[in-house]
Amino acid sequence: MKEMVLDAWQTVWVCVGVSLLIMVLDAALANRAGPSKTDLVRQKKRDNRMAGLEQGVINEGVKQ
Repeated sequence: MKEMVLDAWQTVWVCVGVSLLIMVLDAALANRAGPSKTDLVRQKKRDNRMAGLEQGVINEGVKQ
């Protein structure tokens, strides 16, 4: 069986290729996981603000 001997540039390109593959897999798996915790917190805060505004409008209607 013949041994595979890589020169310096081939080694560099193999490392670059493996790194790109890992980044692509990481991005694919991250997108598949759903929204991030930060996005969920922002949405909850936004929903709470909207609920507060709606409650304020309802209370103003009752006072008049």
